[in-house]
Amino acid sequence: MRASVKLFNYKIYLKEFLTIFFCYFFFEQALSWIFTQNAQLNNVTVKGISICIYAYILTQIKELKTGEKLFVGIFTVLMVKLVSESLLQYRSVFAHFQVFYVIFPVVYTVFIKHILRKWQANILEFVAGFYLLIYLVFMALFGHDFSFSLNETANTTGPFSGDTRILHAQSVYMMIIPFLWYLNKFITTKKGGDFFLFLLCFVIILIHNHRSVWSSAIFAVLIYFMVLIRNSKSSLGGVTTFFAIIISLALFSLTIVSSVAPEILGNFADRFSEILNPGKEGSTGGFRLEQAAIYMAYILEKPFLGWGFEGFELDNPYVDWWESGTGHHFHHGYIEILFYHGLVGLLLKYSFLVYILYKGFSKKLNKESIILIPFCISGFLFSFNYTLPLVFWGHVGMCLYYLEKLPLYYYVEESDELILKED
Repeated sequence: MRASVKLFNYKIYLKEFLTIFFCYFFFEQALSWIFTQNAQLNNVTVKGISICIYAYILTQIKELKTGEKLFVGIFTVLMVKLVSESLLQYRSVFAHFQVFYVIFPVVYTVFIKHILRKWQANILEFVAGFYLLIYLVFMALFGHDFSFSLNETANTTGPFSGDTRILHAQSVYMMIIPFLWYLNKFITTKKGGDFFLFLLCFVIILIHNHRSVWSSAIFAVLIYFMVLIRNSKSSLGGVTTFFAIIISLALFSLTIVSSVAPEILGNFADRFSEILNPGKEGSTGGFRLEQAAIYMAYILEKPFLGWGFEGFELDNPYVDWWESGTGHHFHHGYIEILFYHGLVGLLLKYSFLVYILYKGFSKKLNKESIILIPFCISGFLFSFNYTLPLVFWGHVGMCLYYLEKLPLYYYVEESDELILKED
């Protein structure tokens, strides 16, 4: 009998758990930082694992579906091009690895989808619990300087945001998964414990004061309710109960906070107003708009395949904050992929999200897809603020895996008749 572990109500064999841990969860910066507190070592480790993942996928090419083979094939053509240029120009196989890494999510998405399908894994509940637990552990270890304010702090590496919010927006963004998971559980079960965990995730997202995460969470929730109601009319009772409770709680909380600490409401109002006015002078939204405008001129010079290694070595045309030879530190996912790999890279990388958006209009979705589709689609919005971290694309692969699995039942549009289906 194979050794197994049981975490968050999910039993998983040890071999599979170790693979998922080191090739999936370890890519979450907050987790890897707990183990090493060394950003350079973590980056080298992730790059090494990435190369191994690509090599593994090439050995499994016969087991991939036709569409997956197409993506891996196009990715391989790009890799041959990049490696050839790297050898000719720098006499190194992987010179300026960041140029390779920007497009790597293509094959990584296929990899996660493949291994989940191979093992018929059902790990969304595990992932939701994992993120909540890792957050609590991380803050217990490193959150002693946490503050609602945006004061500068000495911590500027790893998952730290460079200010007293402690965690970078990319890590807090992942909290949308447990946020949606426990929201869905409460609507389904109406249990107080599920509502408490949902509320905990909401508070975590709120207090870290990342506007990019706020806007993405709001967008994801709107998509979630549209997808849920479209797929499950029986959920209307739970949705009504949820809104009755949340509105009452919001009014009560606003009354208390406005009386005890009105400056907090003012701070949040000012921060939220910048979401609606991203071009505000002195705001980080304005920085992103200016960066995008400057780099768009470069992108238009080489729109199809991008600048590649040549672009990596260009002096930063906007700011001189970062050391030479470290790339351009984009705060915009679309601009990054367009700059390095052009329209070809953009279409290849974001086509997964386009497909998930299309599937969001389906009426035959399982509960896992109903939760993951809004999160993945919110990546379109988050990409205007930051580059999407690699672990996000692992969640995209998990979403694609669940989309292949029909729900146990769904409603027929014409008659609202309940039809049983096999997974």
